[in-house]
Amino acid sequence: MAHVLLGCQVLVAVVFAAAVVSKRPGKAFAEFTASTGRLLPPRLTGWRRPAARGVFAAELTTVVLVAVPATAAAGFALAATLLTGFTVGIAGALRRGERTPCRCFGAASARLGPAHLVRNLSLATVAAAGLVMASLTSAGPTQPGPAAVAAAASLACAALVIRMDDLIALFAPTSVSRSRRK
Repeated sequence: MAHVLLGCQVLVAVVFAAAVVSKRPGKAFAEFTASTGRLLPPRLTGWRRPAARGVFAAELTTVVLVAVPATAAAGFALAATLLTGFTVGIAGALRRGERTPCRCFGAASARLGPAHLVRNLSLATVAAAGLVMASLTSAGPTQPGPAAVAAAASLACAALVIRMDDLIALFAPTSVSRSRRK
């Protein structure tokens, strides 16, 4: 069971670390702040800058908490809460017809869509599983083999999550030009 906990820790920590790194000060953070404003309900758009800073701080805190075994449960709880909030924000934006690019992992050009809801709900499920595991598993050494497999699988999953928009674009159907001459 300890290797499952380790897998949850690696996946959540790497995904949130990538989100933090992608929001570095400057243009990337300004774009994230603008996209955050579009996810907020219309009456709260004036709060986009404090909301963006709060999200950044909470994501950074999540990475630290999840990485430390003694605080992993708190980190998973924070991650699940954030991901649920992101899901609600995205669902609200989609309901309003807002299809702004998702700036979760930097300057992506992919528009918000159902895949973002599925991604966040899946990550929230991993965080909830991590919370349960952290609550049930005593902090002890894991066997190297299962730990290595869990860490490697989690890193691969994290890469897929982080690059989800690119993968969707890669496998999306393309339109064939109808103006070709015979």
